[in-house]
Amino acid sequence: MSCAALCGCRPAGDEARALIAAVDRYRQASNDDKPGLADALDKVPCSDAAVCAAKTACTKSADATARGLRLQKEVKQGLDKVEAGAGAADPHALADKWTEAGNKLDEGYKALEDCNAKTERLRAEYGI
Repeated sequence: MSCAALCGCRPAGDEARALIAAVDRYRQASNDDKPGLADALDKVPCSDAAVCAAKTACTKSADATARGLRLQKEVKQGLDKVEAGAGAADPHALADKWTEAGNKLDEGYKALEDCNAKTERLRAEYGI
Protein backbone atom coordinates (compact mmCIF):
# COMPACT_ATOMS: atom_id res chain seq x y z
CA MET A 1 0.00 0.00 0.00
CA SER A 2 1.29 3.49 -0.80
CA CYS A 3 2.29 6.18 1.66
CA ALA A 4 -0.63 8.33 0.49
CA ALA A 5 -3.08 5.52 1.20
CA LEU A 6 -1.58 4.75 4.60
CA CYS A 7 -0.84 8.16 6.06
CA GLY A 8 -2.36 10.76 3.78
CA CYS A 9 1.06 12.34 3.22
CA ARG A 10 0.65 12.80 -0.53
CA PRO A 11 -2.05 15.46 -0.27
CA ALA A 12 0.07 17.40 2.23
CA GLY A 13 3.04 17.17 -0.12
CA ASP A 14 0.94 18.34 -3.04
CA GLU A 15 -0.37 21.23 -0.96
CA ALA A 16 3.17 22.12 0.12
CA ARG A 17 4.39 22.10 -3.50
CA ALA A 18 1.47 24.29 -4.60
CA LEU A 19 2.09 26.75 -1.79
CA ILE A 20 5.85 26.90 -2.40
CA ALA A 21 5.24 27.45 -6.13
CA ALA A 22 2.82 30.30 -5.40
CA VAL A 23 5.25 31.87 -2.89
CA ASP A 24 8.12 31.58 -5.38
CA ARG A 25 6.06 33.18 -8.17
CA TYR A 26 5.15 36.02 -5.81
CA ARG A 27 8.74 36.59 -4.71
CA GLN A 28 10.10 36.60 -8.27
CA ALA A 29 7.46 39.00 -9.55
CA SER A 30 7.86 42.69 -10.20
CA ASN A 31 6.22 45.03 -7.72
CA ASP A 32 3.54 45.76 -10.32
CA ASP A 33 2.60 42.06 -10.42
CA LYS A 34 2.87 41.29 -6.70
CA PRO A 35 -0.65 42.38 -5.67
CA GLY A 36 -2.30 39.98 -8.11
CA LEU A 37 0.01 37.16 -7.10
CA ALA A 38 -0.72 37.86 -3.43
CA ASP A 39 -4.40 37.38 -4.28
CA ALA A 40 -3.52 34.07 -5.97
CA LEU A 41 -1.51 33.00 -2.91
CA ASP A 42 -4.60 33.61 -0.77
CA LYS A 43 -6.47 31.06 -2.90
CA VAL A 44 -3.98 28.18 -2.52
CA PRO A 45 -5.88 25.41 -0.71
CA CYS A 46 -4.56 23.84 2.46
CA SER A 47 -5.79 21.20 4.88
CA ASP A 48 -2.50 20.09 6.46
CA ALA A 49 -1.64 22.02 9.64
CA ALA A 50 1.98 22.76 8.66
CA VAL A 51 1.02 23.88 5.16
CA CYS A 52 -1.78 26.05 6.53
CA ALA A 53 0.59 27.62 9.07
CA ALA A 54 3.04 28.44 6.29
CA LYS A 55 0.26 29.82 4.12
CA THR A 56 -0.98 32.01 6.98
CA ALA A 57 2.52 33.37 7.56
CA CYS A 58 3.15 34.00 3.87
CA THR A 59 -0.22 35.58 3.16
CA LYS A 60 0.25 37.88 6.14
CA SER A 61 3.44 39.16 4.53
CA ALA A 62 2.20 39.15 0.94
CA ASP A 63 -1.18 40.74 1.68
CA ALA A 64 0.36 43.59 3.67
CA THR A 65 2.97 44.17 0.97
CA ALA A 66 0.31 44.05 -1.76
CA ARG A 67 -1.79 46.61 0.11
CA GLY A 68 1.23 48.89 0.46
CA LEU A 69 2.07 48.59 -3.24
CA ARG A 70 -1.54 49.27 -4.25
CA LEU A 71 -1.59 52.39 -2.06
CA GLN A 72 1.71 53.60 -3.54
CA LYS A 73 0.24 53.15 -7.01
CA GLU A 74 -2.85 55.16 -6.03
CA VAL A 75 -0.66 58.00 -4.76
CA LYS A 76 1.40 57.95 -7.97
CA GLN A 77 -1.78 58.03 -10.06
CA GLY A 78 -3.03 61.00 -8.04
CA LEU A 79 0.23 62.87 -8.54
CA ASP A 80 0.25 62.02 -12.26
CA LYS A 81 -3.24 63.54 -12.61
CA VAL A 82 -2.08 66.73 -10.91
CA GLU A 83 0.98 66.93 -13.18
CA ALA A 84 -1.17 66.38 -16.25
CA GLY A 85 -3.57 69.11 -15.15
CA ALA A 86 -6.40 66.59 -15.02
CA GLY A 87 -7.48 67.42 -11.51
CA ALA A 88 -6.44 68.41 -8.06
CA ALA A 89 -5.55 65.97 -5.35
CA ASP A 90 -5.84 66.59 -1.65
CA PRO A 91 -2.20 66.72 -0.53
CA HIS A 92 -3.11 65.61 2.99
CA ALA A 93 -4.98 62.58 1.69
CA LEU A 94 -2.07 61.65 -0.56
CA ALA A 95 0.39 62.06 2.31
CA ASP A 96 -1.78 59.92 4.59
CA LYS A 97 -2.08 57.26 1.91
CA TRP A 98 1.69 57.32 1.37
CA THR A 99 2.26 56.89 5.10
CA GLU A 100 -0.18 53.98 5.23
CA ALA A 101 1.58 52.42 2.23
CA GLY A 102 4.90 52.61 4.05
CA ASN A 103 3.39 51.09 7.17
CA LYS A 104 1.92 48.19 5.19
CA LEU A 105 5.22 47.57 3.41
CA ASP A 106 6.99 47.51 6.79
CA GLU A 107 4.36 45.10 8.13
CA GLY A 108 4.88 42.82 5.15
CA TYR A 109 8.65 42.89 5.55
CA LYS A 110 8.43 42.08 9.26
CA ALA A 111 6.19 39.08 8.56
CA LEU A 112 8.57 37.75 5.91
CA GLU A 113 10.88 35.97 8.37
CA ASP A 114 8.07 33.72 9.64
CA CYS A 115 7.06 32.91 6.05
CA ASN A 116 10.65 32.07 5.14
CA ALA A 117 11.11 29.79 8.15
CA LYS A 118 7.87 27.90 7.56
CA THR A 119 8.39 27.47 3.82
CA GLU A 120 11.96 26.26 4.39
CA ARG A 121 10.62 23.60 6.76
CA LEU A 122 8.15 22.50 4.08
CA ARG A 123 10.90 22.42 1.46
CA ALA A 124 13.03 20.21 3.72
CA GLU A 125 10.17 17.93 4.76
CA TYR A 126 8.89 17.33 1.23
CA GLY A 127 12.14 17.64 -0.71
CA ILE A 128 10.97 20.69 -2.64
